[in-house]
Amino acid sequence: MIGEPYPFLSENYDKKNDILFFTFLSQGEEVIPKAIAFTPIEKHSTQYYNWGFGDLVISNQTGEYIIDDKIESNNGDIKTVFYTVVSTLTVFFGIHPDATVHVEGSNRQRMEIYRGLIRRHWWQIEPFYEIRGFSKDAIVPFEPGIEFEYILISRKKL
Repeated sequence: MIGEPYPFLSENYDKKNDILFFTFLSQGEEVIPKAIAFTPIEKHSTQYYNWGFGDLVISNQTGEYIIDDKIESNNGDIKTVFYTVVSTLTVFFGIHPDATVHVEGSNRQRMEIYRGLIRRHWWQIEPFYEIRGFSKDAIVPFEPGIEFEYILISRKKL
């Protein structure tokens, strides 16, 4: 484990739609409900699971809960939030051991943050996961200096 995560408030697996969903509370300067969802997607004719994350908010349009991945909470607990989000990978790969997780930030700044977090924690991530990225129309092994359109994570066969 990279660090100490927040406890999950819920963990739900929707078998019909193949969606794994988690909620937890970010407890920094404020208490903010957060959500994580692994959702099947297809990109470049390949099946992945998108790893969505953000604030859990009520949609003004539908009145239903949604994950808002564009809000910048700046709640002062980014490390613990990161540890919590990363800790869901273990549960996900327990259900889908051969799957590939797709990570794409809602903007370039977020992709830089994700890349930086992977770089800083590489020695803890690399033994368990294969990290690749999509750059210049090709999927290549993760390297800190490469800008990626999206990142792909697979569990290593140990």
